[in-house]
Amino acid sequence: MNTKRTGVIVGAIIVLAIGAVLWVWVGPSPKSEELAVKTPVPLTQPVPDNESAAPPQAMPKTPYPANDISLEAYFAEFGGIAAMDLKAKKIRPDVEAKIREQMIGTQVTWEGYVKKIADAGSGGLTLVLSKTDAAVGLESAMIRFSAELHDQLDAYQQGDHVRVVAVFDDIMTVFPLLSGHSVESISES
Repeated sequence: MNTKRTGVIVGAIIVLAIGAVLWVWVGPSPKSEELAVKTPVPLTQPVPDNESAAPPQAMPKTPYPANDISLEAYFAEFGGIAAMDLKAKKIRPDVEAKIREQMIGTQVTWEGYVKKIADAGSGGLTLVLSKTDAAVGLESAMIRFSAELHDQLDAYQQGDHVRVVAVFDDIMTVFPLLSGHSVESISES
């Protein structure tokens, strides 16, 4: 019984690893490209001297809706072994549908620990972010960053505590796949 359970868990981890490698190799989903919206540039028009100017309208800070769910709350609600169909070795359809409805296309700010930084296509990097500084498990997210942040990401090492702002692109097995916009170190006090 114990050997069978260990085999199932090892099989699930292998499936997750294969999915992660495919995501790094293939790139983010085309949906993230479709969701990308350029921030409009405000046009200024001269105001006649005898008329008062209308109050300026606030410009959106981001083209993506903010999602205030933390990394820990995400995995408590959607992740881990409870979200897996171990026989099919993939995420349960009801959990996947809920993630797609609530998370895809939203911007999150997650704090966690750097597990690994790997080269991705086109000079970009993929950061594996985990909620703890323990070994990588099912509660990790994969965040792809563009080549412009290559030097900044190279400065981070395994175990560094960071804050990442990213857009939730997709779900592969149980790993959330995100497109990173920024990363910053969190000092341990």
